[in-house]
Amino acid sequence: MRLESIMKYGFFFMIVAIAFPAVAKTEVAEPAEAALSYDGERAMTISQDFLQKGKLDEALASAELAVRADPKLGVVYAQKAAVLDKMNRQKKAAQAYDKALKLSPRNGYVLNAVAINLCSRGKLADADALFVRAVKDVNYPIPQQALQNAGFCAFKAGNQLLAEQRFRSALIADPDSRQSLELMAEIKFSQSRFFDARAFMQRREALGPLNVPLLQLAQKIEKSAGDDRAAAKYQKELDTLSQAQIQPPTGEGQKKP
Repeated sequence: MRLESIMKYGFFFMIVAIAFPAVAKTEVAEPAEAALSYDGERAMTISQDFLQKGKLDEALASAELAVRADPKLGVVYAQKAAVLDKMNRQKKAAQAYDKALKLSPRNGYVLNAVAINLCSRGKLADADALFVRAVKDVNYPIPQQALQNAGFCAFKAGNQLLAEQRFRSALIADPDSRQSLELMAEIKFSQSRFFDARAFMQRREALGPLNVPLLQLAQKIEKSAGDDRAAAKYQKELDTLSQAQIQPPTGEGQKKP
């Protein structure tokens, strides 16, 4: 499994996380920003739902409502920017991201969102710096999100050393991150560190079934590590999946003449 197979993961993007409880931290937290108003939070949630469904006009309309409800909070501009970015309105998206960062320069959600945009524009060093700043926001309850995004950004740029550092940090924050484990297996395989790659793949496999690209990677890892028996096991699973895909439907699923 090469980079083009991994790239399907994309970034983890979340402007607000209403369901997340407060997280206990040893550091002294800075005063948190003002919370979203009821109308702003509702509009943000609706906008994100529309964005995930690809209903971009509706997502933008709801983001505009959030901006009108809470014009002094960066998160609402970050949401608007995300929608504009999906609509390929990059100039307006960049303006909204700039506004978000100006209003909320220490907000982890905003920093993560702006960093994703910078990475997509090839500004990798700037993006990594903002991902790191997001992690330093002690009021940001999901630092693993920014760490994983930083790893993906570095991986995308071909900087495997930095990617490994970021993914290892992400796994400290969230040891069961499937994407971080998968990408660490890929990185270690590309470095010919086959036993390390196996360890990461085994941790990933313990979390749930492997798809075809991951089975292919696992088979290559075991073959390269000299374990033909394990490699054959993964090959058998691949063959079973391939057979299942080419078998014609039977019984009720079979098309009637």
